[in-house]
Amino acid sequence: MTEPRRAWSFALATFVALLVVPLLVWLVLPSPGAPPARPPRPRATAATLAPTVETTEASAPPRAPSKPAIAKQDEPPADDDVTGTVLDAEGQPVPRAAVGCDDRSAQLTTTTDMEGHFRLPAEAAGCMVVAHHSQHPSSERVRVEAGKDNIVKLGQGGAIEGVVVDEQGAAVTSYRLTIELFLPNTEGVDIGVRGRPKKVEDPAGAFRLEKLPPGKYVLGASAEGHPPGKSETVEVEVGQTARNVRIALPRTATLSGTVRDEETRSPIAGATVRLDGVAGGGGFDIATPVTTDAEGAFSLVGVPPGPFSVRVERDGYKSRIVPGLTTRGASVIREDITLRSRGDGGSESEFEGIGAILVPTPTGIVISSLVENGPGTRAGLRRGDRLLRIDGVSALEMTLPDAIQRLRGPSGSRVTVSVAREGEGNADVTVTRERIER
Repeated sequence: MTEPRRAWSFALATFVALLVVPLLVWLVLPSPGAPPARPPRPRATAATLAPTVETTEASAPPRAPSKPAIAKQDEPPADDDVTGTVLDAEGQPVPRAAVGCDDRSAQLTTTTDMEGHFRLPAEAAGCMVVAHHSQHPSSERVRVEAGKDNIVKLGQGGAIEGVVVDEQGAAVTSYRLTIELFLPNTEGVDIGVRGRPKKVEDPAGAFRLEKLPPGKYVLGASAEGHPPGKSETVEVEVGQTARNVRIALPRTATLSGTVRDEETRSPIAGATVRLDGVAGGGGFDIATPVTTDAEGAFSLVGVPPGPFSVRVERDGYKSRIVPGLTTRGASVIREDITLRSRGDGGSESEFEGIGAILVPTPTGIVISSLVENGPGTRAGLRRGDRLLRIDGVSALEMTLPDAIQRLRGPSGSRVTVSVAREGEGNADVTVTRERIER
């Protein structure tokens, strides 16, 4: 019986071990965590990403993308796009030139690439294109078509050479030069950055302006201590140089006077007196504003020969523009000025003239607006009138400051203005100047 008992005991012990050991292992050892995360898949680079397609709801029909008005150079060209090249006067391609349709939407524009090539959308086919570049005269208008290499050539231009002198004929060695007036021979042509003031340093007072579009020019020059001077009208032709242009800076003069209260006649101290509507030659302050002393006296040094205007301002008074001043060759002139008290809620300024606002255009000076019920309006002037003559003097080649000063004048004086009206011909209008409050 001993052997069978041992066999049964061994079998029983083995059975218990098989049940107890796994249970102990499960209780003692920590429970396993979540299965290890799968390693992240490598992200696609920008070069391998497919373009994203945006879907819409089933009820909304897909919309065709609208074609931009400006063709981008980095997009593949479409078959109906307008392409071409911009060349300079020597036939070399011009990068970064602005190209646009001159007779259609302003959005139909683009810029040439580094090889001078441009591309406009299909809407530009048949339009008149003009190219501009800061270092070249603008092109003439060129009709462009789709399906061919359109060539647009920038203008060759001309040049102006001259000298700037003082009132005694001595060379002015340091000055600023600017183009005061430009009337192009071709519509739509502009001078861009060439019209900005240019600082000139030359022992002989000489200057040279190059790559100018053909047309008529008036140049202005100014130097510290001098009123500005201007040239006569200069005609510039393609490939030619206009020489011997002379700009004489006028003699410096002084305007003296007293500022008084118009009603009480008492002197006004602390009023500011400055030139108004006088510009040219690059914007030097030709006469530094001055302030009246305790007796209301002032001396404004550096006024031009005229006609010119001064603006007088003082707190509590209406600012006033006094027009029609001239030196008549004298070194000192005198003008006493009165100011009106502003009062409560009254107008802030007053001036004497015809009540017209002028703007320069490529075809001349135009009246952009008129004072309501002012002298110009009552006399028959209209918005959009282009000035032809002022008191018999041609305004076609007149600078804007000149035209402003000629239209201003003492209250009660008269001025005759000849104007051109589109579709109606020309008209002569005589206006009696008035003191106008604003």
